[in-house]
Amino acid sequence: MGMEALPPVIWQMYHKKSLHELDFFSMTGILDWSKQGDDDQVLEPLVSYLAKWPDEVIFVFEDKMAELLYRLDRPEVARRAYRSDRDFSGDDFLYVRCTALINGRAYYNKISDGREKLNQDMEFEAILYAPAKAWARKHHKDVSEYPHIPSPSYETGSNEECWREENLWTQYALPLGWRIAVPGDWRHEEGENGEDVFYPPDSELTVRITPFHAEKAGKPAPSKVMEEAFLQSLPPESAQSKIKGYALPGFRVKFFEATDPGEGRQVFHIHAGYYTKGELLSVGVYGGSREMCMEGLEILHTLQKKED
Repeated sequence: MGMEALPPVIWQMYHKKSLHELDFFSMTGILDWSKQGDDDQVLEPLVSYLAKWPDEVIFVFEDKMAELLYRLDRPEVARRAYRSDRDFSGDDFLYVRCTALINGRAYYNKISDGREKLNQDMEFEAILYAPAKAWARKHHKDVSEYPHIPSPSYETGSNEECWREENLWTQYALPLGWRIAVPGDWRHEEGENGEDVFYPPDSELTVRITPFHAEKAGKPAPSKVMEEAFLQSLPPESAQSKIKGYALPGFRVKFFEATDPGEGRQVFHIHAGYYTKGELLSVGVYGGSREMCMEGLEILHTLQKKED
């Protein structure tokens, strides 16, 4: 096929060295998931397709893939996946980010803007090697001879501006094996009732966290007992709220909201209760608006409970 007869998308890749996201995800959309479990067979339609075109097209595809992975190379994306922006493998985070490339543009955008989180137990490293395999097939050579280095780098930490130390969150060990991380500039102190109090400087936002453990006849108290303890601690005017996205494995969670006229200003409350047999974590978020309280809830994405 002559260069003048290339399909429009391929012509753009060859002559303009560019590829629109929509077209990239159309290409990854041809993967054969009926062969799931055999990565080579899943990738075969994409490898076969790329191998049909000039080398420049293969290289542009890989550069767009690298760009999309680079955009997800951010601490907040890692925190949602691993409940930490420090305690994880860089290679694992790369391979987990790869799953955002194979589930469509809408899913990718949800991951990028925080509406969804990557599943740390799912990865698709194999897509990284599709361009090299296509080139090797086209030229009847070994993939080790592939000549292109993608730009930008997609390795974890390459997005250096995002990974600066001041952008990482500070981790705190709480009583009874709980852990949480908060933005680096937040303050931490012990409250009057022994709770851990976190708040950003120059803000009305405050988060109060209190863990509880209870036993009955030498065994962890029933989950229902822990739930009731949380419910009894709520302000009378609290109403249950359907806030989603803050689940913690092994625990049930309920959210309630309330407002308090305060002294001349209205205070908004969001209360979260994580409970299971013998364990309860009570979280109170207080602020000048519901939006402010919802921002405070973000730290719950880092909540962890160590096994005894």
